Amino acid sequence: MPIINYFELMKASIEVVDNVILRCFDGDVYLQDIVDSWDETLARYDDLKEYKGIVTDFLRANLHHEDNNMNILIDYLKRQLGRMNDMKIAVIMDSPHVTNTIMLGEKMKHLQIRPFTTRKAALDWINL
Repeated sequence: MPIINYFELMKASIEVVDNVILRCFDGDVYLQDIVDSWDETLARYDDLKEYKGIVTDFLRANLHHEDNNMNILIDYLKRQLGRMNDMKIAVIMDSPHVTNTIMLGEKMKHLQIRPFTTRKAALDWINL
């Protein structure tokens, strides 16, 4: 499946590598960009259970994400639980926002969300 690039101010790509959905962000990224990216992912990949997991890579992104936005993202993901229940979701980042990812994982018990600092570590976990 080809890589899909979208958004004007922020670059994001979505592709499948070894049966893992890989979402990569580059540039300035805001909450709405993350939600839009999830919408795009869910529209493209109807049956998520066919995939080993999802890796979201923010290493080349400049996240503009406020703590109060986390509840918006939690509510969004809760609405998708029927499609994503027990799915492994790895988030790659090297910024202070790692704490938000850990908190998101704690609040979303039906999803396995874990933070990583390298793509290799994230893929190793997804492929366990």
